[in-house]
Amino acid sequence: MKKLISIDHLEIGMFLEAEVATKVENGAERSFLQVCNALPSLFTTRKARLTGRMDALIAQQGGLLIKTQKHIHSLRATGVKMVSIDTDKGRDLPDHVQPITDPKRTPPPEGRLVHFNEEIKRAKQARAQSIATIRETLTDIASGKGVDMVKVQSASEIITESILRNMDAMVSLTRIKQHDPYTAVHCINVCTLVVAMAQAGRVEQEKLPMIVAATMLHDIGKTMVPLKILNKPGPFESNELEEMRRHALYSSEILREAGGFSEEAIAIASQHHELLDGSGYPLGLKGDEIHPFARMTAVADVYDALTSRRVYKPSMPMYQALLQIHKKKGIEFDESAVNLIVKALGIFPVGSLVALNTGERGMVFEPNPMDSRKPTVGVLTMPNQKLRGAPLIMNLARRSEAGGREITKALDPVKLDVDVEATIDAIAKRGERTERRMR
Repeated sequence: MKKLISIDHLEIGMFLEAEVATKVENGAERSFLQVCNALPSLFTTRKARLTGRMDALIAQQGGLLIKTQKHIHSLRATGVKMVSIDTDKGRDLPDHVQPITDPKRTPPPEGRLVHFNEEIKRAKQARAQSIATIRETLTDIASGKGVDMVKVQSASEIITESILRNMDAMVSLTRIKQHDPYTAVHCINVCTLVVAMAQAGRVEQEKLPMIVAATMLHDIGKTMVPLKILNKPGPFESNELEEMRRHALYSSEILREAGGFSEEAIAIASQHHELLDGSGYPLGLKGDEIHPFARMTAVADVYDALTSRRVYKPSMPMYQALLQIHKKKGIEFDESAVNLIVKALGIFPVGSLVALNTGERGMVFEPNPMDSRKPTVGVLTMPNQKLRGAPLIMNLARRSEAGGREITKALDPVKLDVDVEATIDAIAKRGERTERRMR
């Protein structure tokens, strides 16, 4: 049986699923161990070099039997976080240690290493830790301490590792909005969305560290804007608006002064409010003058802003925000970037209140990356709109569960006085899954 495990649980006697990769170094071809399903560290490019005839042995056996502690040390030195083992060819995990994903379940959807419900708890922890770290970083900047790259890298790693395990879990949490003085939650939401968009667009993994760091700090320039402007509850005066719009330039200046940030990262920070038609700010760039990753960040930034409640405006339902962005596709927003955020979020993001063709009302509880029109929903009401005693959880992609149910439209939870987070919590705690009732 094949199991996905943490590198920390790899022991002598286990059989590691792996293959041989070749690379030219200094004019000579070298062989390296390429670990199946490995999740490498974002901030290391080291690889485990093979010696002797290990490459032939690995190619023949489809992996490597771990015989010495040196093998384990070499793998850990590469920054690998997860590996796959085959228990039919080597030792199993101890009884008290669980694999990262349940090997008895059907495999996770394509592009996901684990299932949504296996990652959601870890994603919540990663998100909370990252928000705390970015809050601290932004406070440091505001007090003149500069950027602590160790903190930034730490936050970047944990949030991106979760996204690489299953991006739907972390993306689903961007629906949670909290107010904070230096917009740390907004920064994490935008970062999460852009990384998910990059994953959906198959951007080279080597680019992720730069994208993560830049998007997490894209609004760092707001620490230089006076609080009386930043927190103003009403419309800005012309001079206040001008100062507020400078925050993108302040962000790029802070990153440049900090050092260690590429020109691409600085472009993301300075251009994330630029629009294709030149109506954006601070420089009024147009079309290809705007960096592709900045175009992605612009879409994510607007989506999170639209779906966030402010003193001067209510939050917009997620489907309406996506629709509004879609209407400006090819005009203000890059077409491919708009398509990617829809792909990352799904047509009905987690937390969407929806009407079913049966007259029932439900809430999207888990996404379906293979068909976003058929997610897992918690059915909240009877066809006559009377609340169920407990939500009924069903996967609309399974005919045996759905019973012909389909989503007909998204609803506005504010107008219907539905608390999204309380409802999601109720589904998680009290929901009855239809497959259990059918057994």
